[in-house]
Amino acid sequence: MKTYAPDDARIKKMVSFRLHGILAGILWTFLIAASLLLNHSAQQHEILEFARIEARTAFEKDVVFRRWNAIQGGVYVASSARTQPNPYLKMEDREIETTTGRRLTLVNPATMTRQNHELSSQMQGITGHITSLNPIRPENRPDSWEAQALTSFVRGANEVSTVEQMDGQSYLRFMRPLITERSCLKCHAEQGYAEGDIRGGISALVPLAPFFGHAGGSRKTMVFWHLLVWSVGLAGIIFAFFQLQQQISRCQAVEARLHEQEKVQGALEMAGAVCHGLNQPLQAAAGNAELLLMQMKPEDPGYEKVNRISVQVMKMGEITRKLMGITRYETMDYPMGKIVDIDRSSGKES
Repeated sequence: MKTYAPDDARIKKMVSFRLHGILAGILWTFLIAASLLLNHSAQQHEILEFARIEARTAFEKDVVFRRWNAIQGGVYVASSARTQPNPYLKMEDREIETTTGRRLTLVNPATMTRQNHELSSQMQGITGHITSLNPIRPENRPDSWEAQALTSFVRGANEVSTVEQMDGQSYLRFMRPLITERSCLKCHAEQGYAEGDIRGGISALVPLAPFFGHAGGSRKTMVFWHLLVWSVGLAGIIFAFFQLQQQISRCQAVEARLHEQEKVQGALEMAGAVCHGLNQPLQAAAGNAELLLMQMKPEDPGYEKVNRISVQVMKMGEITRKLMGITRYETMDYPMGKIVDIDRSSGKES
């Protein structure tokens, strides 16, 4: 039986089906990629929030130490190369001497905070800086980032943080304001500050590399699970696509058989009509030719012609019998196009 060739409509349907399968795969990939990006963004936000928590903790610790120092009116410590008398403290008892001759110098909250920042930078990697738009100590002047943060505090902000790149490393820059308390006025009243005023702020540089390092394992796990889900989903789409394609192929095969049966049925109906129309004329022609041959002798002038007519009528009878025996639809090439191949369709090839 001939293979049924799908027409343009079926080809278009198949192309459309495959295109939908490709689009489904692309959409699934896009969804997984979007999920991965969203999870990565959430993880980045979580890392930055952990860094902010650490910076806030360091700030709160500085505020507690500064408040304790201010309440005590300063703390006397032994003079050393690291701790020299503060030239910005305008008081008579800035330096004292014990009964044993040991020299002590008064350490105010700012000096204690600065030295704590130096230790913190060495031990924890967090760099702190006490600063103000109106500093007493010149070294406490703000840089451009700190100046913008201090200006924003005046406008009502209570915290500023950004991610900055410095020396090829990522840092969280963090800053909170310092509020003037009653114990602070001993040193800062002459600058015009009143209780509750924003006097300055403490900034911190928190390196982000340790946080990203801790998150590396969870990031790899997240990527692994997204790839696994993507692979399983894509395999499911491909499997479903091939299952549907096979179903469509089976439907097309059934449709082709039905189409073939319709052609056979059409050929049978046509053959029946032709045979019905030709049988009686052929029988009459064959009978008359036979009667003429019986009445004639072989040497008669018209005998040979009548005999050829009889032979051709018999051939036409054979063709009608083949037409009645058609069981399938087969064609053959013809100068005017394709025609039904009667011999092959009837299974009586000569």
